[in-house]
Parts: sequence; C-alpha cells; structure tokens
Amino acid sequence: MIIGGVSGTEPAGSTAERPLLLGGYAAKTCPRAVHNRHDRTVPRQFGPVAPELQQLFDLGNTFESEVLGAWAGLNLPGYADLSDLDDDKPMHIGATIGAMRAGASVIVGGRLPDDLPGHRTGKPDLLIRAAEGGYHPADIKAHRVLTKGLDARVSPLHAPSLAAAVRLEDAREHADERDLIQLAHYWRMLAACGHQAAEPWGAIVGTDGAQLVWYDLRLPRFITFSRTSGKAKRSALERYDHEHDFRVRVAAVARQRRGRPDDPEPLVEPVGHAECTTCEWAPVCVDELPPADLSGELRGALSVREYLALRESGIRTIEGLASSDPDDLLAGAYGREVGHLPQRRHRLRKAAVSAQLARDGLLLRIKDGPLPVVPRADVEIDIDAEWGADDRVYLWGLLVTSGGASRYEAFFEPAVTDEARLTEQCLARLDTLAVEAEEQGRSLLVYHYTHPERTRAARFTPVPRGAAQPERWVDLHRLVKDGVESRAGLGLKVIAVHGAGFHWRDDDPGGRQSQDWHRAAREGDRQAARRLLDYNEDDVRANLAVRDWLTASYR
Repeated sequence: MIIGGVSGTEPAGSTAERPLLLGGYAAKTCPRAVHNRHDRTVPRQFGPVAPELQQLFDLGNTFESEVLGAWAGLNLPGYADLSDLDDDKPMHIGATIGAMRAGASVIVGGRLPDDLPGHRTGKPDLLIRAAEGGYHPADIKAHRVLTKGLDARVSPLHAPSLAAAVRLEDAREHADERDLIQLAHYWRMLAACGHQAAEPWGAIVGTDGAQLVWYDLRLPRFITFSRTSGKAKRSALERYDHEHDFRVRVAAVARQRRGRPDDPEPLVEPVGHAECTTCEWAPVCVDELPPADLSGELRGALSVREYLALRESGIRTIEGLASSDPDDLLAGAYGREVGHLPQRRHRLRKAAVSAQLARDGLLLRIKDGPLPVVPRADVEIDIDAEWGADDRVYLWGLLVTSGGASRYEAFFEPAVTDEARLTEQCLARLDTLAVEAEEQGRSLLVYHYTHPERTRAARFTPVPRGAAQPERWVDLHRLVKDGVESRAGLGLKVIAVHGAGFHWRDDDPGGRQSQDWHRAAREGDRQAARRLLDYNEDDVRANLAVRDWLTASYR
C-alpha cells in the first residue's frame, strides 16, 4: 500500500539532486513501492483510490477530527494547533520549532525539520511535551490500542504528559508494530533537531477512550529473523532503524536508474502480498508478474518473507507449491528462513491448498475425510451485529426460523448510540424465545459466524436462559473451518456466495459500508437506514443458507 504510504518523499519525476527523504510511513510499507516511487523508469498509471482504502482514510480522518475537536474544547494552556500551515513547508517547520522552544504542552499538526543526514521528513499528528523538557511523538489511530492484561500506562487528554500517566490494572498496551515504527521515525527526527525528551517514549490515541496510551520504544517486543540465532526479539527503534535504512538503500539505487543498459538492478523485485490489493503501483508492479507466479496469484496467503524464501527454494509458481510437500520445505532452507514466524507450518499448508485449488480452477472445496455434524433444531436463530468506529454495537439482527418459515427482527434506532440498551433488548428477546421453545418441548439453537457477536453479547447481563445463553451458541465458522478448503478465505461472504449460492441485495455489501450508512441514518437519511437493515437481514439469511449448504455437503 503506497497511497499516503511514503508521505514526504520527493515528487515523482524529480531529479536525483534533490535530497533523498522518506516520510513516516515508508519504513512500514512495501519496499518495492518505495523503489517504484523513486525509479523514473517505472510508469505512472495511477487510477482512483481504491474504495476500501478511501473508506479507511475517511474513517481515520473522521476519528482524528473528533479527538482533536474534543481536545481543543478543553482549552489547555500551551495547546498549539499548527495544521493550517500545511501548505507552506518552511513556515510550518518554523512555527513548529517556535512552539517547541516556547514550551507548548501539545502541538497538533506540526512539521519537524527535514533530517538530511538521516533521510527523514515528517509531520507527526502530535508532539507532547515532557515534564523535564523536550517532546514525545504521538499519533491518532482509529483502532483499539489496549488489550487484555495489566500495567498499561495511560494519561488523559486533559493531562497528556507521560509524567501524568497512570498504570492500569485491567489492560495492557497493544503493540502494533506499524504504529510503533511510525513513532520511532518521529523520535529520530526529534533527536536530530535536538528537541527530544529524555527517554524515547511515544503515545497513541486509539478508539479505547479519550486518552494516550504510552509505549517505551526501547522495549524489545517484536520477534524477528536472526541470521545467527534464527530469531531475536527487537524494539520498535531497532525495527525502525533496520527497515528505514533498507528503504533508503532501495530508494538510492532506484534514483540511479535512467532506462539505460548499465542501470543498477533494483534491490527488491515485485512480490504479491496483502498490501497489493489497495496499492496504486499494482498496475505496473505485481499485476505484471507472470500469470502462474505464486505470489501474484495468492496475494496475502503468505508474507513477503515467506514468498521470497520459497523463491530461494526454487518455488515460484502455483504448480511448484501445489506439488510440493510442506513438511519437506519446512525441514530445509525455507524453514530456516521463516523459523521466527508464528504459525509458519499452518500458513504454508494453507498456501499449498490454495495453490492446489488455483491449479485446479477452484475457489473452494469440501475436505476429504471425516466431516463435522451440523447441529440443527426445531427453532433456529441466526444472530448478527453491526458496530461503528467506536467499537460499539448499534444494531442487532435476528432471523428466527421455525416450521420452514423465517422472520427477521432488528434492534435498531438510528438516533440511539446506547449499546447496552440495544444489546439488553436483543438478549431479552432471545430469553423469551428460549423459554417459549422449552415450554413447547421444542429444541432451540442460536447460530453466529465467528466470535464477535458472542463476545459482545457476553459483556451484558442478564444473559438469556437455556440454549440461548451466549456460551452455548453455535459458531458456523468453526464448522466451515473443519470441512471447507478455500483460497479466498473462510469469511461469510465467500462461503455464502461461492458455496451456498447466496447473494446480498446490495451491490457492495460490507462492514465499512454499513458504518457509512449508519452515519447517514443518524442524520435522518431513511434510505440509508433501510439499506442498513436490508444488509443486516441478508447477513443472517446468509448464515441460514450456509448452514443448509453445510448440512447437504457434509453428508
């Protein structure tokens, strides 16, 4: 993914005499994309931003605006917003340096001086002043940054410094490597201009609440490959330094290319992986790989390192992996190159199955051997929830099937954002249905697809009685996983469409789209509200279609 991914690099087509500068995203994105941006022999054929990527941008921008709006409303002393200066780089840098020298407590939307020796440029979302002087970098991310555990260090927006942070007894900071690599980039820039705090800590404001979650960038957190020991645990700063230095070398070689016979060879070649699906360089990069190329056909099935290790082992094509023995590969050079990766055996086996399916022209198939039994009942209830960027449920949908007939029930009020109220209403209805079935001597089962519905429902009380208790719900995804092989994943839409032959009424259904419809519905758009309800109803009807297909297929 390169759109927004190497912000701050010199514009495409610039001369080699311009300083080589990489932005805060470069070290955490595809190195081939960095090469493409700096190699003037690579064609520029950019189309519109991929819709799913634009939705991510919009979601991130909306969340950032909400956080900054709430922060500005606190009227903190020393709060400096410099985001309006973005169009004038020298003035922007000067204002940021001035704010730091003046001791601003929070600097929003600043721009740090270019670090020419370090080949860095960047605009951190936030700079937070340390109690002893200097600044910590901070970013705003539209995802959760806390997880189960304890000892996370958190400070509120009204007292944002690290010195004011308290340790939580019921949460641990989630260390997203990409987030921390970006913070490390800004820390190196602060150090280069002499405005760093005494210790390299950074913070993330996530969707967990109006607070900063703090990270020690020196703490070894990430398991990586080691040529000497197989694997090693490294800090965010170590990971950043390695990735940034490599991309500087990649860009430096790319800038030397002129389309001449004596041009240096690129340091990285195209490899298909998950980022390619939304990358603006895909048309002139991975899309031009040979049709049978393994990584191009199975993008996202394996990581770049795994694909490169397979290439080193002589496996570059679908047929090559489809006819290989994963155990033999893991016992050889391939296994040594990926020994630090979790679930490497499982991932390689899945990729081998995907290669076999691609070779045979199939998207999915029923597994050979014993297949699970699909539990059925007199009364069957399919359940599905929709939630927003704040991670709170705003709609619960039920499909109640009995005697061959199905009816859809929704717990949704566009203007209501009270997750507890809607969830309790849904659970109460499940309780009523369970009691009625028991009184009538009829069996009842509740079905969901993957864990979110059960996990979210379990947060609230009272829980329904009997078979409607969340811990007794049947996860259809587990039944699919035990009996279906797929090269497009095992998501509900893949299985429902390509296995059960079900189709959603909406042309472009998806969780992110539903969040857009919900925002419109809250503003009074009745058509968006209807579209959201239809989408949720189709989700639960897809559950039923999958269950019927599994029952017939697993015989």
